[in-house]
Amino acid sequence: MSIIQELYQEYATLDTGELTSNQKKQLYNQLEAMRSSDIQTIDEHKLFLELIQKLRQASMDDVELFGKMFRQTLKSLLSVGEDGVYTNQLRFLYELIQNVDDCDYEDLSDCNLDIQFRYEKEPGRIILTYNETGFKPENVFAITGIAEKAKNISANKVEIGEKGIGFKSVFGIAKKVFIESGLFSFELDANNFTVPIPRYEGYHPVKGT
Repeated sequence: MSIIQELYQEYATLDTGELTSNQKKQLYNQLEAMRSSDIQTIDEHKLFLELIQKLRQASMDDVELFGKMFRQTLKSLLSVGEDGVYTNQLRFLYELIQNVDDCDYEDLSDCNLDIQFRYEKEPGRIILTYNETGFKPENVFAITGIAEKAKNISANKVEIGEKGIGFKSVFGIAKKVFIESGLFSFELDANNFTVPIPRYEGYHPVKGT
């Protein structure tokens, strides 16, 4: 049995409200330390997402003890608008392109980004496709957090993004974000944007993101 399978077996039967503080800390540390070598198959990637989902949901349930409107206030602060961090309505596009710049590529002389704006039906969609090496577990962990480490950590590379906050500006205009990268496929909803929802029905692994 793999590491992720053992971890899933340990936590799968527990509801988010049943997790103790120590269990949440342990799960946090174990998921943060997870690397690509620990999850090999598409099923193991799905298990990783489900555990991230459980951890982030339990964490969001806890922060509401600060106030019933805490989650909505946090969403407003991290989005675009008068009450948000960003006032420029197009800031989200800059942040998404910055995320692309911070990625790893097999050949730095061959970095491609394609941006499509589709309005043929409601809701409209903006699709970014780029040929990075693909999301790793630590990337998913960072992008679903709010104050985590940089998306990619490397000693010989300068990265602009640090805390996973800029990406959240997309929810100033988007109701949902879908991410397909390598063996990862998940959705983030504007109303609960730290909690990934695995989306694997009919999914085939992709090269890049």
